[in-house]
Amino acid sequence: MMRTYIGKAFALLSVILLAAAILPACAEEGETTEEQGVQEIQQLLEVSEVENTEGMGLEELTEAFSEKAMSDYVDSVTGFIMQYPSVFMFDEEQDSLTAYTQDGKASMTIENMQGGNLTEEVLLEAIKLEVPDAEPRKNEQNNCLRVDRALDGGIRCRTDLYLIAKNSFHHVTIEYPAEEQETYGPYIEYMINTMETKESEQG
Repeated sequence: MMRTYIGKAFALLSVILLAAAILPACAEEGETTEEQGVQEIQQLLEVSEVENTEGMGLEELTEAFSEKAMSDYVDSVTGFIMQYPSVFMFDEEQDSLTAYTQDGKASMTIENMQGGNLTEEVLLEAIKLEVPDAEPRKNEQNNCLRVDRALDGGIRCRTDLYLIAKNSFHHVTIEYPAEEQETYGPYIEYMINTMETKESEQG
């Protein structure tokens, strides 16, 4: 595992794509992609600790959010990259693939596997076996599958994100207290839009 700076252009693209997903609903009101993007990033800023953003445009808002509230993840073997909330901290000494918040109430696990044998159909069947009432949702940008479920009688929430690439498979799990669902929800949507692989750049 390696974390590095991906760049503000990547983060900006993520917000624009996130805004574009709901842009048609606002088209009649005359809102532009820029205006919608600003609204989306401001929702994220409201649940983050980023301050002093008054008067900023979309690119500046996105850069401020990305630098203060998000961290970059890169798997050098498969080329998988994404951004995740900076509140999750990995144990660098153990090179762990599980990160925790400082209070230990939430966790995030990342699994990256090589091999191109898995198909979306097989994955959906496996999800149905594990979570019979699951309703997977697919992201139109990168085909990431999202599955949400309740744990411990509804006390906790778990979100699984699955990304199948040509030569690799990626599974991100986020667990958090149910009362913090409104906080983690926007972060998870942002994470999904930043997930991609750079398989073409691998040797």
